[in-house]
Amino acid sequence: MHWLWRAAFARIARNMNRSVRKNKHGQALGRKGLDTKQRLMDAARRLLKKHSPVATTAVSIAKEAKTSSAAFYIYFEDAREILFALSEIAEADMASVHKILDEPWNAEKFELEHASRVVKAFAAVWDDHREVLRYRNLEADRGDPLFEETRLRIGLRLVKRFTDHIMEAHGNVPGFTPRHGMAEASVLVSAMERCAAIDPGLVERGVGRAAMYDALARIIARTVAGGLRRSAMRNDKPRATRTSAVSKKVTNS
Repeated sequence: MHWLWRAAFARIARNMNRSVRKNKHGQALGRKGLDTKQRLMDAARRLLKKHSPVATTAVSIAKEAKTSSAAFYIYFEDAREILFALSEIAEADMASVHKILDEPWNAEKFELEHASRVVKAFAAVWDDHREVLRYRNLEADRGDPLFEETRLRIGLRLVKRFTDHIMEAHGNVPGFTPRHGMAEASVLVSAMERCAAIDPGLVERGVGRAAMYDALARIIARTVAGGLRRSAMRNDKPRATRTSAVSKKVTNS
């Protein structure tokens, strides 16, 4: 199954490379054209940091890049397209997170270091692309199919790998189904995104990013650790028996 995911992401990378090296007229870009296109994308990223997405228009991007609006339309249809191109770059950078998640996970141990690396890699991508990813989420929530698809693609890839690790650890636990594993994986991915999306300055005025990410890593490690879950189930069983015995005694009296 993993080869299907790798093939899908390879197609994304090829499509991105093709789009980067051609203008809207289908002409191959030379060094000057590539430089102009990159300046426009860098300008759009800077504007997102300083202004709301509403103010990030083709005209404002061209002005920030010190080029003309006519030049902008050689490379992009509108501001939405350039911002989508930036979101695809953010998606490609998630490969660093996928690489760590693709490593074997020892289900019998409390893999805190492994979980911490996942959290830090995910947070690093958000730090590099925060404004773009926030815009992606905003447009996805508004129902834009392009941004909705890229957010779903990133999320599902992460959910699938977490689900695989969880099921490897807990697949033999009675009553624990793949649906349970996917539900837990979805919660982990949602928690990672929510923590990474919060403004760093705001977090530092509270518990601090380091403490928050450490807590998130512990939650992930506990969720994936099969030995811990089985141990908890063994410890719960006697308590359930004692509770049942007490209830029976009360009923008989």
